[in-house]
Amino acid sequence: MQDVAAVLGRTEVLDRCRSRLDRGGGLLLHGPAGIGKTTLVDALAAEAGAAGLLVLRSTPSVAEADLPYLALADLFGGVMVAAGPVLPVPQRVALDTALLRRVPAPGSRVDPLAVRLAVVELLRYLTTRRGVLLVLDDVQWLDQASLDVLAFAARRLTGGRLRVLAAERTESGPTRTAVVPAPEEEVELGPLPEDVLADLLRARLDLRLVGPGLSRLCAASDGNPFYALELGRSLRRTGTQPWPDEPLPVPARLRSLVAARLGDLPPESGPPLLLVALTGRPERVPVSRTDPGVVAALEAGVLVFGAGGRLRFSHPLLSDLVQAEAAPADLRAAHARLAASADDPVERARHQALAVTSPSARLADDLSAAAVVAEDRGAPGTAAELAQLAAERTVADPVLAASRLVAAGWYAHRAGLADRTRALCGEILAGEVAPARVEARLLLMELCGGDMTGVRALLAAARADAGGDDRLTGWVHRYRAELAVRETGCESARGDLDVAERLAERCGDTELLLDTLTIRLSVEVTTDPEHAREVLDRGLRLAEGRELTRGSAMMRRYAALAIMRAGDLERAVDVVDRLRADVERAGMVTELFEVLQLSAVAYARQGRCGDAYTVGLLAGQLRMEVEPTAGRGLVHQGTAELFGGTVERAVELLDAAIDIQERIHDQEWLALGLLGRGRADILLDRLESAAGRLDRARTLLHKLGLTDPAQAVIDADLVETLALSGNPEQAAIVLAEARAEAVRLQRDTVLLGFTRADCVIEAVRGRQREAADRLRTALAGSGELPVDVARAWLTLGELEWRARRPGLARVALREAADRFAMVGCRPWHRYAVERLARRDAEGGPATETERRIIELVRAGATNREIAATLHLSVKAVEANLTRLYRRLGVRNRAGLARASS
Repeated sequence: MQDVAAVLGRTEVLDRCRSRLDRGGGLLLHGPAGIGKTTLVDALAAEAGAAGLLVLRSTPSVAEADLPYLALADLFGGVMVAAGPVLPVPQRVALDTALLRRVPAPGSRVDPLAVRLAVVELLRYLTTRRGVLLVLDDVQWLDQASLDVLAFAARRLTGGRLRVLAAERTESGPTRTAVVPAPEEEVELGPLPEDVLADLLRARLDLRLVGPGLSRLCAASDGNPFYALELGRSLRRTGTQPWPDEPLPVPARLRSLVAARLGDLPPESGPPLLLVALTGRPERVPVSRTDPGVVAALEAGVLVFGAGGRLRFSHPLLSDLVQAEAAPADLRAAHARLAASADDPVERARHQALAVTSPSARLADDLSAAAVVAEDRGAPGTAAELAQLAAERTVADPVLAASRLVAAGWYAHRAGLADRTRALCGEILAGEVAPARVEARLLLMELCGGDMTGVRALLAAARADAGGDDRLTGWVHRYRAELAVRETGCESARGDLDVAERLAERCGDTELLLDTLTIRLSVEVTTDPEHAREVLDRGLRLAEGRELTRGSAMMRRYAALAIMRAGDLERAVDVVDRLRADVERAGMVTELFEVLQLSAVAYARQGRCGDAYTVGLLAGQLRMEVEPTAGRGLVHQGTAELFGGTVERAVELLDAAIDIQERIHDQEWLALGLLGRGRADILLDRLESAAGRLDRARTLLHKLGLTDPAQAVIDADLVETLALSGNPEQAAIVLAEARAEAVRLQRDTVLLGFTRADCVIEAVRGRQREAADRLRTALAGSGELPVDVARAWLTLGELEWRARRPGLARVALREAADRFAMVGCRPWHRYAVERLARRDAEGGPATETERRIIELVRAGATNREIAATLHLSVKAVEANLTRLYRRLGVRNRAGLARASS
């Protein structure tokens, strides 16, 4: 158990953390460096161990962030001997290889999916024996491969006997929440007040400061306990407190303080400290515990023994500062020692590169090969760094160096490292290698997201640099086609697609051909569906058996989309799930959010609205992290809220998205944002507003050539809102157009929605009972698309109420509410329940007096005129109108006239 001084000022937070961990799930502590996260983590981990839990811990550092699976080695290296045999052989082999417990076969790769499954099964086995607590301190430096594995496990091991305690250094909000399983809780640690810092200084340092001296120290520390203690130690060494007008005995608040503390160590501490700071695997630090420099650092509290007796810094910031203060020659010497002791090719190549400054053809080749290995491990971010180092070490060959920078740029892009990618493109464009300049400009277009500002200039310059090169020219035309689709519609892209396809075939660039065919599919799916099927078949043949690339991934994504539009949801979900697993395994972030978007839509249509909500939020988060503007990511998240969140949050997100997309003129995604916002208006009973937004969204999509009724699935909602807001004639026109397109493209999945909308038109025109009976008959033969069926039951309830059959109306509304609840569609379930409650409160159909009042309101009579006609008082008329407004869910006379029509 930790002593009381260790957690001063955090009693309430500690109790909250205990409560969360006692109930299972995950806890993420976050805050700035030195705020006390590690202290709380230590206390909670010690309590868990004392309570009998198995505590597995990893505390990565910045030097380890690019080394795949390092955190997994920390967590599971000690339990694999006993628990490893319970795993299936392929999983055990994969995990042993990732943890460097097994030498991989020549030419083999670590299978990231097998590693993920192995960790899930290992944790399941361990939790059957006793409770398990995974402790992830400084999770911001977790290597990406381990992060992906732990996030995969967190999604699958919720509740139960697994607990995860993570701490993240951050100045704003946390970013590593994916590693924390549900039910999760985030706890932000803020600054400590002056009185608590005074108690801490007394308890830990026996330093008693009062008055101005205490106030000045606390102000300099900004309430950060680590800063305060370090300042206190420096004051104690001087033996005196400064006068009020004298500076504290440190020139800067933290760096100089810690540098002074490090300066008290003997010179022989420098080399081992630098090795500890730079190593990716603490258990393999080539230093002895009896080294005088290590002993001095341990005595000074600079180094401590961590999990498994491994040397680590007492605070990660010390590692950063040791590296920052080291002389270049000392850094190179340390990297050389670490390279000599490393047995992992990625780790060894990186240390070798950082051990020298001069070019080396052999080293550059090794770095390029290591980059490929890193990407094969699902770590494209590491691959990007290695490829960039390879370019820097290339000997007297600017073309080869530029090609390696291009590779680094694409690796970084696949990893979602947008800033790194832009920097690499800038370096390439500053050079004179024309082919590389072409690729850099095309890569910059990839980073634009929905903002096409300046893209035409990029493409014109790329075309000029491409010269007569078929491959590069083909890529330029491929991107010109994409720009045409976004700006002016599908038809305008045909010419560039024809050129790109011809050049791809001539130069044998399969990736270019796949990319081009994918864009052609989006163009021809509505204009020439028969040819589109041929194009899809051809693309899938090209992608089959091919290593996963952007082109093959997007072709498989389009195949899933085509299957979904054709109505085979089970098969579509299977295809997209397998694609998602492959893309996650490859670490392809920029492809992942596209796949996740499709997953969310497919899950929602299948009736898995909770999954659609979760996946949609993740897709939006990833997209916002990568793209320069947040609009598209906000559309993802706003749409996800309509699947399984709240309509209020959806409105907030979608309004922000629409504002951004309007500003950057991203027409397709503006339309998608308006579509979601229109549906939110339906849930808020703002039918005129809904009709306006949905109509504009449909107009934008049609201008771009996106007329497939099964794509955005907008037509039925637009028709219904138009009819209910007093425009049945316009609604009928829209419905006729949409039906004709659905018949032409054989989109049977939208027909129930069309019937629902048509019945609303019929009811508005005065045939309420006939409309309700027709929709009830249609529902009897419909079972697919659970959300669409629930929507139809909801509409049936409203039609039955209009037909003055309240009993049948309530039955239909209850059926709708039950169906929405069953599929986890929270916003629509809430809406259906509210409608049912309103109908239950309203009682039976309108009385004769109420019907006469409605007739007179529709004729334009005032309250006084109604009172005179019906021989009532004006107050009686007002009371009747109030009841009618409540019953029909309207706010004024105009709404009453529409609702009662």
